[in-house]
Amino acid sequence: MAKRFENHQIEVLKAAFGESENLTKEKKNELVAATGLDVEQIASWFSRRRARKRSKEAMAELELEHSRLKKAIKLCRGNEAELKKELLESKKREAELQDENWRLKERITIAESDKQFCALEKWFVNGC
Repeated sequence: MAKRFENHQIEVLKAAFGESENLTKEKKNELVAATGLDVEQIASWFSRRRARKRSKEAMAELELEHSRLKKAIKLCRGNEAELKKELLESKKREAELQDENWRLKERITIAESDKQFCALEKWFVNGC
């Protein structure tokens, strides 16, 4: 199992990473002298640190997107409820209009029947 870095080594590496995320040969050599680690260990630490930073940045972006999407869903659900209410009102109004239309058609039918009856009555009264 790999040996863990000591705290003073980690602090030196963190400080160097804060200055620059990428290492020059000169900086690697300085870190080798300052930490007692070999070049591969230092390069590997920097590589893992960059990967961890990218991962955290990606996670932060995903969390922001998640938050934005949750707000959008909440807004859509509110709109959906409003549209459902409008739809119910429209269906109720449509049913009322259909009922009124049926009653008016019935009245027209009765009126036409009365008109035909009156015409027949006149025909019988006045004679053919």
